[in-house]
Amino acid sequence: MNMLALHSRDLGKGSTKYRLAQYLEYFKTRELNVKLVNRDGINKALTREVSRFDILLNQRYLFDYSLARRLIGNAKRVIFDFDDAIYTRPGKPYSLIARLRVRRRMHLWLKQSDVVTTSSNFLSKYAQKYSDYVKIVPMSLDLDLWKPSEKKLGDSITIGWAGAPVNINLIERIDEVLSQLLIKYPFIRLAVFSGQKPELSSPFEYCPFQHGMEPAFVRSIDIGLLPLDDDEFYKGKSPIKAIQYIACGIPVVGKVIGATGEILNSENSIAVSGRKEWFDALETLVLRRDLIKSMGAAGRRQAEKKFNFKTVADNFYNILSGR
Repeated sequence: MNMLALHSRDLGKGSTKYRLAQYLEYFKTRELNVKLVNRDGINKALTREVSRFDILLNQRYLFDYSLARRLIGNAKRVIFDFDDAIYTRPGKPYSLIARLRVRRRMHLWLKQSDVVTTSSNFLSKYAQKYSDYVKIVPMSLDLDLWKPSEKKLGDSITIGWAGAPVNINLIERIDEVLSQLLIKYPFIRLAVFSGQKPELSSPFEYCPFQHGMEPAFVRSIDIGLLPLDDDEFYKGKSPIKAIQYIACGIPVVGKVIGATGEILNSENSIAVSGRKEWFDALETLVLRRDLIKSMGAAGRRQAEKKFNFKTVADNFYNILSGR
């Protein structure tokens, strides 16, 4: 079986990594051959070539409407996958014209695909407005790689954040809370893993992003931070960082909204909103090491139940192949 997979980003980044690239080796074991085409290779010639493939998979790329319609029309089986609220964007809204263009492209894929796959019930409800064939494929991790550390809690507690440079502003927004906490409890350490160093008023350990080092960083912390904005885009996110934290047995303090609520719950995290809630939640965990341990264990159980790569990969393959 052969599949043509369209994607817009580097295979090692963002959702392309976790919704497509990480499955490629698994697909080989199921004799599903994948030809990858990034945004620069999507052209008129591809509209003729697509008919030679059993499956056309579009991993969340919304490109020219006319070209997309021709590709869909010539394909044997079409799968559209998205894991964010890509019909909108964070921060400043699209202009009216841009919004209409984006949604027209989005709705074409939703209406014309044989199956729409998405990562959460939140996004599934949106897709179901336009498609009768929506399947949830949760974000997933290799839990043999993302697993709890055997370290024991020592005299210090490490609060950590891992995130992409585009989200640096989110950690910077809780700078005041973190500063107050570190002043009150000098035994707390703060660590950040990212491709960009945030501007924080408190001393912290900056770990520059390196491929393959994410699991080690997450295992090295005791509490994971998940600041999010409260808008439609972030409500649609299924933050892979939240799953990474709980997979490694790390309790989470953060904004639990929309799809994030399908990952985090009161057993594995503390939901917060304003500055006082942030401070109180972090202080509670800092002073309750038994709670860090019990929440971490609950998070790991949640990861094993719902976000295990082995289980999700089988389900994803069955959807792609029409089984």
